[in-house]
Amino acid sequence: NNQPSPIHKISPTQTPNPENRFGIYTKDADFDCIPDSVEKEIGLDPNKDECILRDCDPEKKRNAKYDQVNVLFILDSSGSMAANTTDGKNKIEAAKEAISSYIAQAPENVNYGLMVYGHKGSNSPTDRPLSCAGIEVLYPLGKPNKQELLKVIAKFSATGWTPIADSFEKSTTVFSGHEDENNHIILVSDGEETCGGDPVTAAKSLKDKKIVVQIDAIGFAVDAKTKSQLESIAQVGGGKYYEAIDAAGLNEAIKTAGQNVMIEAKFRSCLVDAYIKELLNCQSDRTLKFTKYVGTQMDAALGIRGHKLGEFSMEQYNLLKASWDHLNPVCQAIQQQTSDAAKKAQSEAEKQLTQ
Repeated sequence: NNQPSPIHKISPTQTPNPENRFGIYTKDADFDCIPDSVEKEIGLDPNKDECILRDCDPEKKRNAKYDQVNVLFILDSSGSMAANTTDGKNKIEAAKEAISSYIAQAPENVNYGLMVYGHKGSNSPTDRPLSCAGIEVLYPLGKPNKQELLKVIAKFSATGWTPIADSFEKSTTVFSGHEDENNHIILVSDGEETCGGDPVTAAKSLKDKKIVVQIDAIGFAVDAKTKSQLESIAQVGGGKYYEAIDAAGLNEAIKTAGQNVMIEAKFRSCLVDAYIKELLNCQSDRTLKFTKYVGTQMDAALGIRGHKLGEFSMEQYNLLKASWDHLNPVCQAIQQQTSDAAKKAQSEAEKQLTQ
């Protein structure tokens, strides 16, 4: 699932009936389940949902260190990456170009790093120990420098074996000093582990350390067995799995993964800043205002207080009640979806921060 975190706007499962059967209570421009005419009466903006978490307000930041985003690309440079894809493009060259292109256009406030494996020795059994141990951080975590990155990328080729598990273990040194920042790993591989390690267990172990990290995996022209392993890595790593069959697909996968990193980073920063509590409190307060208004009008319409408020009549009350009866199930469904999504995401964010 490549969808961004679900706190921006959760659309109703059904929308208010457009027919004018609720009179002045028909319109709900912002789909917050409160008729526009009532919003005006209780001091809300009918054209804006006050409880939608759209952006993070910099003035409300409470955990600035968590705002720093760090992305480590782990690139497979094993012998199989020397082959061509269906479009005739060499896989390792396609991967180099895709990563270089993405980093060249990436936000300047994000730190990037590049780790490579499989570029040492060869894929012969005699060279296996050398190749499996030859994991290198060729571009240390830091601000992107396109020229430096191009120099680094030109220095290696695809030759050896695939030590994914040990690459995850080595990544702990990359994030040293950045443990409580917003760390991400994007693994690009065309094959499964071949150096005897267990990359799924290694990914889980990395998550269990006191490092805030998410692991995404991109399968590049992979077979079913490799796909299954990479999917499992992404699952235990709290990330997503992407798949590409050619150079164009890899470009798109890396671009999408990078975009989702930024969306997720911004969302989690908001969560850590306790925005979720503010969101849920806002919904609760708004619903309370609405129900109080409905109760007041009901009292007036039924004559419980012995007088009527303005021009409000039994007919108007019946229209309002009919509108509420129609909107209430929708409103409850939306708020339940929002609440469930918010609590789940908040729990995950807090879990990472306390590890």
